Amino acid sequence: MNQHLSSLNFMQDFSSKLELALQNLSVAQYPPDARREMRKFSSTEVAALLDVSEAYIRQVVLKDVGPSPEISANGRKLYSLEQVLELRMLLASKGRKKWMNPRRVGDEHCQIIAVTNFKGGSSKTSTTIHLAHYLALKGYRVLAVDLDPQASLTSLHGALATFDPRTDDTLYAAIRFDEPRPTREIVHKTHIPGLDVICAGLELTEFETSVALEMRKSGTSFLVRVSQALEQVIDDYDIILMDSAPSLNFLTLSSLTAATGVLIPVPAHMLDVDATGKFLELAASYMQVLNEAGASVEWDFAKFLVTKFEANDHPQANMTALMRQVFGENLLLNMVSKSTAVADALTWRQSLYEVQRSRFSSPKTYDRAIESINAANEEIEKLLWNAWGRE
Repeated sequence: MNQHLSSLNFMQDFSSKLELALQNLSVAQYPPDARREMRKFSSTEVAALLDVSEAYIRQVVLKDVGPSPEISANGRKLYSLEQVLELRMLLASKGRKKWMNPRRVGDEHCQIIAVTNFKGGSSKTSTTIHLAHYLALKGYRVLAVDLDPQASLTSLHGALATFDPRTDDTLYAAIRFDEPRPTREIVHKTHIPGLDVICAGLELTEFETSVALEMRKSGTSFLVRVSQALEQVIDDYDIILMDSAPSLNFLTLSSLTAATGVLIPVPAHMLDVDATGKFLELAASYMQVLNEAGASVEWDFAKFLVTKFEANDHPQANMTALMRQVFGENLLLNMVSKSTAVADALTWRQSLYEVQRSRFSSPKTYDRAIESINAANEEIEKLLWNAWGRE
C-alpha cells in the first residue's frame, strides 16, 4: 500500500492552523490594548496575607497612615496588591511583627528552586505558578524562569506586551555560548507586583545542540550557564523559581547545578511514581559523572510533593503511604489535591490566587483547592526560612 500523507505538509499545515486559532483565542481573552491586572483583595484576605486582624487594618486606615481602599457598590473595602504591599511595608516599619517584610537580609542568599520531574503531567507548571504567586502575595521579590520550550508558564502570564518568542527574548539568549544577552534585558514585569518572569519559546531547544558542539571544546562548562545567567540578577530577588521541561536534558542539568533547592512534584499513581524512580536513577548517573569531574552539586533541600491527590482513591492512598515509607521526611507533609477549580483557573490562564472566588460555580470547591495549595506553599516557605536560618 502506497503512503500518500506528507509528514512535512501535515506538520506545517496544522502547526499554522493551531497557531492562528490560539492567537485568535488569545486576542479574544486579552485584546492588544487590554492591560491585565491582579484582582482586588477584601479586608479579610488582606488580614490573612498580613497575619493581622481586620480590626487593626481598619484602625490603620482610619488614622490616614495607610492606603485608602476602594469601596465597592455593596460597601466592601477592596485593596489592590500594591496597597497590600504598602500596608506590609508600613507595618514592618513599625516593627509590629518580625518578618512582616519577609525579604532576605544580610547574608541570606537568594533561593533558586528547580521544580523538576521528567514525567509529563506531574503538575510542575501548576506548582511553580501557584508557588510564585503565593510568594509574591506574601511580599517576596520573585523571578519565575520558564525552562520548558512548550512555554506553559509563559502563556499563563497572558500577553506580555514586551515579549516576542521569535526575537531572541527567551532564557536561551542569556545562556548561549556566542554573544549572550545580559540577563536583565530578558526579564519581564508581570501584572503581579513583585513577580517578574523570564519567558520560554522553541529556541530553548537550540541549547541542546549548542551544548553537544561545545562539549568537544570545554567539557562540562555548559553546567554553569544557567547559574551564570541568574547571577547577574540575583541581587534583585529573594526567590527564583525554575519550571523545568519534562525531560532530563542539558538545560535541566544546568538548572539543577544552579539550584539551591529542588521540588519534585509526583502524582500518587503507579506510572508517575515509577517514572519518577527512573528520573532519579538517570539523574543519579549524571550526578555521578559530575562528581567525578569535580563539579558536585549541593542543595539546601530537596523535597517530593504529592500532586493531584484524591483522598477517596484507595490506590492513591496506598501509593502515598508507599512514598511516605520510602521518602520519609523528604516527602512534604501536605499534598496538593486534584481539583476542577485548579483546572478551570489554568484554562482561564490564571492561578487560583488571581481568580475571584465568586467566579466558580461551586465556591466550596475553590475553598478546598486553595486551602490545599496554601498548606503546601506554606510548608515550602518554611523550607526557605530554614535555609536562611530564621526562627
